[in-house]
Amino acid sequence: MKSVFRKSIELNKKIEKFLDIISNSLLLLEKATKFYLQEDHTSFDETLNRIVVLESDADELETDIKITLYKYMLLPDARADVLSLIKSLDNIIDDAEQITKELNIQKPVFPKELHQQIIELTSSTIQSADSLLLATRSFLGELHLVSSYISKINFFEHEADILQDKIGYAIFNDNLVIDLAEKLQLNYFITKIAGISDEAEQIGEKLTIFTIKREI
Repeated sequence: MKSVFRKSIELNKKIEKFLDIISNSLLLLEKATKFYLQEDHTSFDETLNRIVVLESDADELETDIKITLYKYMLLPDARADVLSLIKSLDNIIDDAEQITKELNIQKPVFPKELHQQIIELTSSTIQSADSLLLATRSFLGELHLVSSYISKINFFEHEADILQDKIGYAIFNDNLVIDLAEKLQLNYFITKIAGISDEAEQIGEKLTIFTIKREI
């Protein structure tokens, strides 16, 4: 793979592994959401535990990448960009862990009428984040592909926004939930799930700037 790091196969491998961990955590979040809605408590708990392990692995690898960056990356500006990118990407897996942990702690009851839309929302927000990971891989190797993946980030983020609005409207206006506190609780989780795509979009904007700097 062509890389902004050039001399460090070790560094490339670590960053690729870091991106793989984030990708796997997103897949597990999607599974955890489905298991939760299906009331498959055993599978949900197992998936939550797997996400927690991945989040810990990501934190360790993030620290390792920072150290390795200082060893192999000679250009301070490029190094700072990659450090910022890695830190921002770690927020994605932190969000996945927080959502599943909060589901386990708060145990919100989502009306069955909303289950399919919640699954679709989770899928769209994860596809946005997955597109960010592809954009990041391109940034590290094939800069000319970054913009096409950024476009996909924005597309799926917009889809997630539409679904978030529909679900939020249903929660507060369709008499599916009576208690205001419960409405606010459900809306909190919908906002957290959609927030992953918002995070992906923000990181994508940062990545666009980093890419322009590399191309100049």
